[in-house]
Amino acid sequence: MNPLTVAVTGANAGIGLRACMRLAAEGHQVYALCRSPERGQAAIEQINANATHPARLVIVDLADPVSITATATRLAGELDRLDVLINNAAVFDQTMRRPRFTAAGHELFWATNHLGPFQLTAELGHLLAAAPQPRLISVASKGLVAMPRIAIRFNELDGAAWFSPTKAYYHAKLAQIMMSYHLALLAAGRLEVTCVRVPSVRLDADRVAAMPRLLRVLYAPKNRMAMPPERLGDAYTAIATGAVSAVRGRPGTDPLHGVYLDEARRPVRAPAFAYDAEARRRLWTVSQQATGGLQWAW
Repeated sequence: MNPLTVAVTGANAGIGLRACMRLAAEGHQVYALCRSPERGQAAIEQINANATHPARLVIVDLADPVSITATATRLAGELDRLDVLINNAAVFDQTMRRPRFTAAGHELFWATNHLGPFQLTAELGHLLAAAPQPRLISVASKGLVAMPRIAIRFNELDGAAWFSPTKAYYHAKLAQIMMSYHLALLAAGRLEVTCVRVPSVRLDADRVAAMPRLLRVLYAPKNRMAMPPERLGDAYTAIATGAVSAVRGRPGTDPLHGVYLDEARRPVRAPAFAYDAEARRRLWTVSQQATGGLQWAW
């Protein structure tokens, strides 16, 4: 296989870090996108310990549209194509009891977990379109299985009244599935779109240590039972490099089959609301409006 150029958000820890380590060790050129310069630099040192080609650190805050545009501008100046974009980064701070808002007025979880990846994908679209077999990987959560009736709150996307970390997180994760479905149909044959349903993943020791003591104690049993991030990093790598067993699309029955995969790369069903084509179009429209009317390559 020819080396791929891959950009991974949230590359400083967890699944993102493991995916970068695996991809770089296999000979691919990795761009590690991180919010924190300090944690990003520590991650680059880990990634490059066994990298065939040194990975490159890119500092980006997915809650900040200006930072996203600066990242896209930098990559456009360094690359003639981008083979794979992995939208892995997300915020899920369970200690937050009140919503926080970005400078643009968006609730932080919605901005970071949906609007940021939406904008980044659009702004890197021309680089993806220039690749011979471009792939986009986004991330949802297995926790949505317990929320079969979850829906996008179109009239209060940034609303504070209903906020809790759990509600806000899964609301944005539903949006990631819907964005993936919409783009898979929009760019059919020109962009391979995958959304991975990630189960509970074991947190790195430094992440656990940073939790408040009570939350750390309560979380410990779940963390011991959670899946090692290395396994999900392998799944990301397999999808990024094309080693996917799922048959994509069933003409005349389910053209979205194979877009939403579990950690074993098997097609799974999404919450019912994700299959509402009108809701997907509406979400796309409001996301476009919130991000300034982006130009897409597809």
